[in-house]
Amino acid sequence: MSHDWFRWYQVSEGETLSGIALWWFGSGGEPLFHRIWLANRRVIGEDPNLIFPGQWLTLPFYGFPYSIQSGDTLYQLAAWVYGDGNVWWIIMQANPSITDPDMVRVSEWIWVP
Repeated sequence: MSHDWFRWYQVSEGETLSGIALWWFGSGGEPLFHRIWLANRRVIGEDPNLIFPGQWLTLPFYGFPYSIQSGDTLYQLAAWVYGDGNVWWIIMQANPSITDPDMVRVSEWIWVP
């Protein structure tokens, strides 16, 4: 089943986020498995290597909504998603509510393109 920005995916025994990213995006590289992790951070938790059989994940088609966690910065999010923290402005441009890149509010929902 799919929606506007994601498709549901159930984790099978022995799967990893990089393996799922390889299947979904065609590459298991770190920026791509981080896209899946960040889109599911509330389900997976802080360690992207700890996924379990039976878990339901959302696999983003392109961008995804994300709830800011304590300690998050636009620089860190850009580094995780794009592999380069210096492109933090991409996230900022997609979120007009962010007026200062150093002041993102915990629990605020943003769009990560």
